[in-house]
Amino acid sequence: MIATETFKPLVLAQAKARKIEPKLIVVKHPVGGLNAEELRERIETATMGLLEATKK
Repeated sequence: MIATETFKPLVLAQAKARKIEPKLIVVKHPVGGLNAEELRERIETATMGLLEATKK
């Protein structure tokens, strides 16, 4: 799951309530309303997180 840092506590609380361990990639908030450079940074962060998660 990809979530912004603002929503990380909510994701973790929901996962705990459901007794699951989420595979979580966290990016800066917000994602909407960004210019191209800001969005590129979010995409790069998410891509690196996904690459790391698939190495394990």
